[in-house]
Amino acid sequence: MDEFYFSVNIDANRTLCLAPLTDRRLAMAGQELADTSGYFLFEQHGEGDFAKVEILAHVVSDDAVSRLRCQFNMS
Repeated sequence: MDEFYFSVNIDANRTLCLAPLTDRRLAMAGQELADTSGYFLFEQHGEGDFAKVEILAHVVSDDAVSRLRCQFNMS
């Protein structure tokens, strides 16, 4: 699967995302990961320099990305 970015707003300050992790988003999560390949399901709180990312799941197959995207009505 090409690198796509899917998201859906949860509320005014939170977005649920399904996307590859960029270095910036990984830094926002404050975690070190051994494997950053594939897609991640994560929640982003806020925007800009004060945003935080909470990683919820590592998604390694294109089929799983497709299913999650549909389940969460992401575009």
